[in-house]
Amino acid sequence: MSIRVMLIEDDPDWIEGIKWIFQKTSDLILVAAIPSLETGLELVKHLEVDVILLDVMFQQERDGVQAINELLDIKKDVKIIMLSSLEDEKVIWDAYLYGAVNYIVKSTDYNTIPQAIREAYANEAGIHASSAKAIRKAFHRLKEEHFRKLLTPQERRILTYVYLGKTTSEIRTILNIEEKTIDNHITSINRKMQVKNRKEAAQIAKKKGLLLDEILSGETGKTPQI
Repeated sequence: MSIRVMLIEDDPDWIEGIKWIFQKTSDLILVAAIPSLETGLELVKHLEVDVILLDVMFQQERDGVQAINELLDIKKDVKIIMLSSLEDEKVIWDAYLYGAVNYIVKSTDYNTIPQAIREAYANEAGIHASSAKAIRKAFHRLKEEHFRKLLTPQERRILTYVYLGKTTSEIRTILNIEEKTIDNHITSINRKMQVKNRKEAAQIAKKKGLLLDEILSGETGKTPQI
């Protein structure tokens, strides 16, 4: 069975490159190569298309990402693979978020594209190696944001002092709160971070950038006692 592919791309070199790579395959048919996003959005209504290769940038605007929703509204089962010279984490993340099944950076080898098309068509698309690093960074950032939102400002404050080796009694004096209140905060922190004790929580918090810099900077030159 042949896979019908539409290319929406305004770079003449890439249009020729895709045509060249398709000539080497027997199962991929390039039904149209459209240099205009508007024309592509109109033609897709009238053509039988399985996979769309879509450029991110048109006339210096990231219109391709926003067009994903429009294309899926027209053909809900079509698979969209983004093509771009941009390796920006947010652009790549947004493309997947809007519904693209893959994102290929244009510095990649042309020869990887046919297999990416076949995998997309078979609903087996993996994240292309050229965009995988950005996705991993995005997941890491989201996890850190999750932890920041998970802990209250007071919990982060207490955890910073724990990292600096302060005892419960010392923290009580610094923050002018009851020791029982501190213990309750520590219990909450351990539960939220799924750790066994305060020292482990403080070490993880340091690695994830959750400690408060204004407190750490005030302790410059002092070695943490954990």
